Amino acid sequence: MDFSKSNMDLLKIKDIHLYNDMNQFILDEKTYKKELTHSKVYTLRISDYDYVRNKNIDFYLHSKYDPIKEAEKFADSQYSEQKENIIIFGFGLGYHIEAILNKLKGNQELYVFEMNFNIFEAALECRNLSNILSDDKVHLMISDNEKKLALNLGNLLKKDVKLIIYPPSLKTIPKGSENIRFILEDWNITKSETDEWRERVDENYERNKALNVPSVGGLYNRYKGLPFIIVSAGPSLEKNIHLLSDLEGRAFIFAVGRTLKTLLWENIEPDMFCIIDPQYEPTYSQISGYENLDIPMVFFESASADTISKYKGPKYIASDKKEHVENPEHIMDLGGSVATAILDLSIRFGGNPIVFVGQDLAFTDGQSHAYGNTVNESTNRRKVKGQNGEWLDTTLGLLSFKHWIENKIKDNPQIEFINATEGGAFIEGCKHMPLQNFIDQYIDYSKPVDQRLRQRKFKEEIKIFTATIEFIE
Repeated sequence: MDFSKSNMDLLKIKDIHLYNDMNQFILDEKTYKKELTHSKVYTLRISDYDYVRNKNIDFYLHSKYDPIKEAEKFADSQYSEQKENIIIFGFGLGYHIEAILNKLKGNQELYVFEMNFNIFEAALECRNLSNILSDDKVHLMISDNEKKLALNLGNLLKKDVKLIIYPPSLKTIPKGSENIRFILEDWNITKSETDEWRERVDENYERNKALNVPSVGGLYNRYKGLPFIIVSAGPSLEKNIHLLSDLEGRAFIFAVGRTLKTLLWENIEPDMFCIIDPQYEPTYSQISGYENLDIPMVFFESASADTISKYKGPKYIASDKKEHVENPEHIMDLGGSVATAILDLSIRFGGNPIVFVGQDLAFTDGQSHAYGNTVNESTNRRKVKGQNGEWLDTTLGLLSFKHWIENKIKDNPQIEFINATEGGAFIEGCKHMPLQNFIDQYIDYSKPVDQRLRQRKFKEEIKIFTATIEFIE
């Protein structure tokens, strides 16, 4: 039986824009095949090409035996009555949507995301969706516009929500829209890590707040028009780290904590470095032996309190929660990694252009980080296009950071972004050039050093120390 007309009549009332989209849409029956199951209801067999894993796929969107029973088990394992808003990514043929809808309490709302019109069209044709389409608790977020969906999803995820991902639907995300896949998978990874570390994170926040150090928001817009160099720890940093000394006093050198010692060993002082990790051992190793530097540290509010308390230099605290800052304009966007945090801060500081160095986002030459860190096998291994058109190994997490960075670039067209990493992944929206070319084209040595940048003492101390040793000898 074809349910198209009755479903479309209800859809026209519920969402006229979606109705207009679907009214013009024709199902690709070669790729999306409706099949009757043993229980006499439909499933969908999908034969397509997975552009993320570079292979042909052939799978059933629902059980080929009993989709309704399968959906009820899924709902039992995923539903939460503690959250006011429930998000489901993946409409499928609607079986699991109905199963969860039947469990909703009085104040709960259900948001259903889907970006493959073929899936939704198949559901409209082969199932009676009246329960879903006529219920005011159900909000359909169905579109092939990835940017629109990502914006809506991002806004909802900022609330206290339960996110449910219907796993087969991740395989049906259309080519060119994989960003939404990474947002979802990375959110799940981040959420599980946050839940696991909740006690530690909360303790770090309370101790860091008690330090009463200034908010990094006080530095916003202080460096308008100044070049910013974001120094990450990717393998390609080895290629051009020596050139960073030419930029001291002429560009704001902003380092991830992991590169602090590497820069100092190369006789290069950054203008600031950043730490976000809540764990003590990996963060303290980044400053051990250098606790008394005068280089400002910016730290995320839940970073390791033990590490933060041991650093005696200037410190600034950063937060992405309005309720944690006195001035709501002083919040920042963490982005999930120390490099993404620095990018957001560089934009808020007023940096332009913003230059990436050591931002490989991939395993260049088989290394995960600069100076010999080899790659461990990962179940989340992916491929990413390199700067020279080659395909490089990477991970789900790194790809998520890449897409986050690319979206941040899209959101700031007034800023010029330059990738001077000289290796690793191709970052959309960036000019790609060697660091020396950037220096030649953008740095004017006829001008004096910028007085907004810190006065460096490290080099003078090294000179005095060296002269003392020579005098003794």
